Amino acid sequence: MASLIDDANLDLASTPGLPPVAAIAEAQQPSAPPPSAIPTAQRARTVNGVHTEVLVQVYADRILVIVTQLGRIGCMIQVSPPPPSLPAPPPPAPLTAPANGASSTHAILASLPPPHPSTVLSPLFGVPPDAHLASLHDLYAAQIGAIVFRRFGHGAEGGGLGPPGGRETRPVVLGIGIKPASTRATAAGALSGSTDEHDDEDGGGFGLSERDKETFAQVMDMVSECLV
Repeated sequence: MASLIDDANLDLASTPGLPPVAAIAEAQQPSAPPPSAIPTAQRARTVNGVHTEVLVQVYADRILVIVTQLGRIGCMIQVSPPPPSLPAPPPPAPLTAPANGASSTHAILASLPPPHPSTVLSPLFGVPPDAHLASLHDLYAAQIGAIVFRRFGHGAEGGGLGPPGGRETRPVVLGIGIKPASTRATAAGALSGSTDEHDDEDGGGFGLSERDKETFAQVMDMVSECLV
């Protein structure tokens, strides 16, 4: 009987093309799961006739947000959160509703968290073509920072993704390339003697034209959707 078993083992070992037993056992083991991808979310809309995209990527040391209407990054600004020891700012005063009833733009602006006054904006590269667009970039950066810090700075019980009672310490790196349509409209308004483009009575002090307000609100809405 022992000789028959030895002969069978010899035949098995000498069979051409048969993989070794160790290789078969290794192949049967479950493969390791692939590494998790960097959390990424993207939204695209047509805002005031302009294709607008928002991309958010969450890294271990920073949170990247790209807002573009130009197909390029444009300028980059780092938004650093205030020190955790500083209290959160009080909620903003309610915006005055437009005379023709509440609009989606008004509702979005009313829901935005106020940027902390100690938030630090640091230009990384790129120069806006004019002072008005530079102010818009700072406004976008401060508000996007406030949205991200609120979303990641609280525990699940507060609707955030951070630890309970915590505050986000990662800076936000914003790439922003928006079309300077308001600059052209402002120039046209100045020639005609109109100041409507900078009338901020319905904008809660944002100092934006109606077109700017709508674009601003839609972009903030897309950023919020990317963080859901």
